[in-house]
Parts: sequence; C-alpha cells; structure tokens
Amino acid sequence: MTLGKKIREFRKERGITLTELAGQLKISPSYLSAIEREIRKPSISMLKKIGEALNVSVSYLVGDIDDAVTGEKLRFMRESRGLSIEELAEISDLEPATLEKFEAGQAIPDMEDMRKLSEALNVTIRYFLDQSEGMDTLGSRLRRMRQKQGLTISALADRAGVSPGLLSQIENGQTTPLLDTLGQIARALNTSVSYFLLKQEDVQDLLSSLNPDVLETLGDPNVQSVLRAMRDFDAREVKYIINYILFFKNNRSLLR
Repeated sequence: MTLGKKIREFRKERGITLTELAGQLKISPSYLSAIEREIRKPSISMLKKIGEALNVSVSYLVGDIDDAVTGEKLRFMRESRGLSIEELAEISDLEPATLEKFEAGQAIPDMEDMRKLSEALNVTIRYFLDQSEGMDTLGSRLRRMRQKQGLTISALADRAGVSPGLLSQIENGQTTPLLDTLGQIARALNTSVSYFLLKQEDVQDLLSSLNPDVLETLGDPNVQSVLRAMRDFDAREVKYIINYILFFKNNRSLLR
C-alpha cells in the first residue's frame, strides 16, 4: 500500500474527513488530497504531523520495516499471553500460516487483521503502530550510522549523490531533508528510511551504553525471570516499579 493510500485509510478508519484533517494540519484540503492521491509528497515534518494527527507511527506510513517491527510485537505479546500460534489463530479467526508470516516479517497485517489481533490479545491497535518518544534526532542517527560505517561526510555525500554541505546541515540539525533525499542517504548507508524516522532509540544502542556490570547482571537467570514476570504488568504497576527505582537511585547513598 502506498503512502497516500495509508494516510487515506487511517483517516477514514478514524472517521476524520479530508477537511477536518487538513484543518488540524493547517494545510489546504487540496494539498492533503494531492498527498493522498500520490500527486505530491509530504515533507518529513509534515509526515510527522500527519502521523501525530492520526495516532500512527511515521515508520508505519513509510512502511519499509514495520512488517518486522509488527511481527516482533505480535510474537512478544502472543508468548506473554502463553498462546501458541494455533491457539491465537482460533481466537483471532486468522489462519495459522498467516500468523506465522506476520511474525516472520514476511507479511504485514492490514487494519482488519490488526483489529482481530488486538481483540484476541486484549491490546489496542496502537500497540502495533505506535513508537515511544525518544531524545534521538534524525541528524544524530545519520552521524552515528555514517561513523559506524567509517565514512566521511564527503564519502557519504558522493555515494548518496548529495552535497557534503547538505549532509553537514542535516547532521547538525540545521535543516530537514526531503523524503526523497533521505531515501538516497538511506540507500547509500544500506539502511531504511524508517531507521531515521523511528522515535524509539534502537535497543542495541541502548544496551551498548549500559555499564558492563549491569549487562552482566541482566544476563543472570534470576534477573531475567523477574523481567519475564513483568511482561504481564499493567501501566500502573510498571510506573510503580519505575518510581521505586528512581527513589532508590536518588537515595542509594543512604544504604552505604
């Protein structure tokens, strides 16, 4: 499904008219209509506004990796509920083979499939689509990926077919590239556009920043059993634990 069709589908699914959404975005209905009909492409900033207005992640609208993301979320939630593929198939009215494709990232569920899965797993559709807020920026992700591959700004610019000055401005947060330009950069780095647009910090980046002693502790079977137990906690219970951790962090000197 194309970007424009996804925007139109989610707008209609939420019962929002073209004029109403255009009003929220502070753009003309004709411009929004042109985006939905693939006549015009939105800027990245406009794409983020559309995602926020429709309560859907930008990466899903872009659509180049969310099949894998959705599959991981589906498998995690199914296993946390203690369900087999066959059991989930029975209560969701979806074929086991279809569920296997979803979890393997070989296919992505449409809105009707997501509705069935959300009801069967007792989660909201937004569970599959939303991304958590993070402090990572497009520019910092670009710089990190470039440096990780050992490329200078000039080398990446040459590979992507853009100017070194533009890349420098993007990395420093001085400008936001057009979606097509970001696509060129992503291909040059052998990654996806969604890598730069996802709000949630990459798990591997987060883990690599942890203290080595903490990483070793997380590998302890007893600690992992506690983490597995938390999978069924609701938001209130998780917030209580987080608040307790923060309290401990602020007062741990008293225990020494």
